[in-house]
Amino acid sequence: MRLLHVSDLHFGRSSVPAQVEALEAFIARESLDAIVISGDLSQRTRRSEFERAAVFVRRCESRAPTVVVPGNHDCAWWTGMLGAGGFYSMFNRYREYIRSDIEPQVRVEGATIVGLNSAHGIQTYTLTTRPRDLTVVGAVLRGQWARARTAFAMAPPGDLRVLVVHHNVLRGKLSNRWGLASREFGLVDIAHSGADLVCCGHDHEERIEGVSAGRRHIVVSTAGTMTDRTRGGRPGSWNLIDADAKQVSVALYEWQPAGAFMRSRTSTFARRTS
Repeated sequence: MRLLHVSDLHFGRSSVPAQVEALEAFIARESLDAIVISGDLSQRTRRSEFERAAVFVRRCESRAPTVVVPGNHDCAWWTGMLGAGGFYSMFNRYREYIRSDIEPQVRVEGATIVGLNSAHGIQTYTLTTRPRDLTVVGAVLRGQWARARTAFAMAPPGDLRVLVVHHNVLRGKLSNRWGLASREFGLVDIAHSGADLVCCGHDHEERIEGVSAGRRHIVVSTAGTMTDRTRGGRPGSWNLIDADAKQVSVALYEWQPAGAFMRSRTSTFARRTS
């Protein structure tokens, strides 16, 4: 089972075309079981940004089943602030250009992949005491967790259960910020959903880690970004995940000055459910 995980492409002014093209070339030549895109395909929800993002998504789909969820930059939060205007109005352009379904579920041989939308704009339940969180912080509601729990419960025995959200579920090492309004309690919700692996992004800093929560062990794949807005001046990056019955390995591919992505390190975790 091989999954490619990329996030925060931010097509538009901050995107680095050479990096995107190098990734597209990798996808075109490699054998992949699925591709996961964990949000922020656009920078300002502009049509031109979504048009280029749509090209990227279609190229991914031509090579492997592709799971994509929106990020906070794909959400026109001003059209649905505090419930006004309707929730889905915030995703009109995303749904027009990328996918009508903002919470896709896909099963491939050996894996059940569930996408949840964590980009809710400005709602009463996303407000925190930090002004910087406004429009940025994410949330996953009780009904969303229930859908993930049901999907994973129905997965065939032995499937890798993969949860996809945009916001980082671990506190950023450089930003010192949680992606979800629920902070560390999000990890408990993830554990209760039955997920084995979480693919997320948002923080523009790569992080690959195994964590324990809710009596479960979860592998967290936080992908970096392929823009000029990496945190701490880190190189652009994405993750390649290989899994079998015994272990999950997540390889970090980083952009090199020579103009190519190279594997920089691999983290391997035993598969277990408690």
